[in-house]
Amino acid sequence: MVRTGSVARRVFSRLKLALLLTGAGVGCGGEPGTPEADPGDTAEAQAQALSYPSGSSQTVVSRRVVYRDGSGAYQAAAGFEQFRAAGASDGTLHNIRIAEVDAPAVREALVIMSAGQKISSSGHSSGVTGQASNWDASCNSVSCPNVSLDGRSLAMKLRALGWFPSGRTYLSVVNDNNFDHLFDSDTKQRIVNGFSNWLQAQVRPETSAIYLAGSSRGGCLMMRLAQALRANTALDGIDIYVSSFDGVCRNSQGELGTFDSKINNPVRPWGTFYGAWATNLTAQFPRRGRLHIFHVVGGQEVAPATGIRAFSGYAGSTPPSTGTNLDWGWYKQTWVKWKHKEIGNPYTDPSASNQAQAVAETVDAHLTWLDARLP
Repeated sequence: MVRTGSVARRVFSRLKLALLLTGAGVGCGGEPGTPEADPGDTAEAQAQALSYPSGSSQTVVSRRVVYRDGSGAYQAAAGFEQFRAAGASDGTLHNIRIAEVDAPAVREALVIMSAGQKISSSGHSSGVTGQASNWDASCNSVSCPNVSLDGRSLAMKLRALGWFPSGRTYLSVVNDNNFDHLFDSDTKQRIVNGFSNWLQAQVRPETSAIYLAGSSRGGCLMMRLAQALRANTALDGIDIYVSSFDGVCRNSQGELGTFDSKINNPVRPWGTFYGAWATNLTAQFPRRGRLHIFHVVGGQEVAPATGIRAFSGYAGSTPPSTGTNLDWGWYKQTWVKWKHKEIGNPYTDPSASNQAQAVAETVDAHLTWLDARLP
């Protein structure tokens, strides 16, 4: 795959930053009305937030992987047959909706990004995919024909940067993964199998990289998807990159190896109990060649008194009571002070004075990490 070199990419980012700081560009969001950074933010956070300007907003069609035809019968959607073949119920699969943003014939890279779990009658906004909270307003029994993806999102920023050129990259965003935290383990495994088989069907002889990114339950899904892909020796020649934004796996099921030992967030706000369920990720990923994972974790309990919170890797024989930032080469983890929803969408949930720093430590931090690892 032909890409701009890492050094050239960083020079390009600094040039854009210089233009922005001298008034030739726009703010962090790249759109009028974007709040300016709080003067109290660190210079590094401000610079990082400005290093990756917005891409173009896109309007896409998000299709159900299993739809209802005119008679009300379930049918597998063309191109998504792998989901139904994996055996999850049609009712479960009907809620999974995926937008294929770019689907060229040549696929040197595959990029899949997922929002978190949709937990109410309204949609789920995401700074990863770029969807708004009302993204599902146009949905029918077959698709959601008018889904807008915000140019400030990870998906659209990455697309604009051209590190994975759109003419040679398959890019899909999962607006609703229906990877429900409360589903039983068998149903979850069938969903993972469906995603894995669908993604592997997109691999071409020229494919050299796969980038997976997701927030909350989407983060857990992408981690489990990476497990399945790395376990397949036929894909050993492909680099797999994973970005997890406060990824949430169910500890009571041992999902992703999580168990009932909480690692406290070392930068948690005063008076909070932010922390994450421990998991031995080295054991979860025995085959780590050409695997690159970055997890940004806050660990706020997603809903009070539920025990639903993000995961944390740890080193050593037992997890520590309080965590530290980790960098094992193949796995990097950074703790942040932000709430769960602020990590998942730093453009809507933090206060205006905190937005620039939140973007810098979430969306743009992942871009900086990816930039340093791409060949």
